[in-house]
Amino acid sequence: MKLSIVTINYNNLAGLRKTMESVFSQTCKDFEYIVIDGSSTDGSAEYVHTQADKLTYWVSEPDTGIYNAMNKGVRAATGEYVLMLNSADSLVDEYVIARIMPELDGTDIVQGNTSDGGKRQRGYGKSDITFLDVYHAHFLHQSSFCKKKLFDKYGYFDESYRYVSDTIFFIKTLGYGGATFRYVDIDIADFDLTGFSCTNDERIRQQHWQEEKRMQHELFPGRLYDFCRDSEKKVQLYDELKSHPLIWKLVVLLKIITNHINQRT
Repeated sequence: MKLSIVTINYNNLAGLRKTMESVFSQTCKDFEYIVIDGSSTDGSAEYVHTQADKLTYWVSEPDTGIYNAMNKGVRAATGEYVLMLNSADSLVDEYVIARIMPELDGTDIVQGNTSDGGKRQRGYGKSDITFLDVYHAHFLHQSSFCKKKLFDKYGYFDESYRYVSDTIFFIKTLGYGGATFRYVDIDIADFDLTGFSCTNDERIRQQHWQEEKRMQHELFPGRLYDFCRDSEKKVQLYDELKSHPLIWKLVVLLKIITNHINQRT
């Protein structure tokens, strides 16, 4: 089996229906589908049961959080590649799997695009990524096809975190590890903006920020952390300048003039 699709859910029946229907509608059926429900009480488990004949594996039982559920799904998967498509996220159309299958060529991680509130997110947007790319970019797990063997080699999602374990996984595999990566310009998934990681609750936002700080201090040695933070400031300045077309034209012009002067001296 080339591909396993894993969906986790807890008390989000409407979102679960949307996700599962997008998977069921695929013209290419050459994949297995796994659903992990956290013992929901809103009818989710009952709905999954009615769709059991279309699933390779499913379970509804208590878990300890998102990453515990995701790890259950990965462990149940038998495909060469795993796609995590969480409840309320959905494949963009019925041809996604047919388009992506030829691209799963043995590269450890193949990543496409995610639609975020109608705005296309390209992740790294290139295949020749660096450590700084991994540090700066938000990895699009709902559009990333990861070889299952990576979890055996680098470890599963760290369940001591609530928000950033997927980021940690990609830093370990692509930042520090030797995992291969390829970007393909194919739209894969629509990301649900009402999900757990997109809340406007200030308390949760603070918890998320604290986890990011903890992650950085645990993963990055002091000088590497300082280097990445300094680089982050430069990236933020670059993005700010580029968001103003007139200012950006002046920056480009100054760069051209500077290069010309350097060539003459």
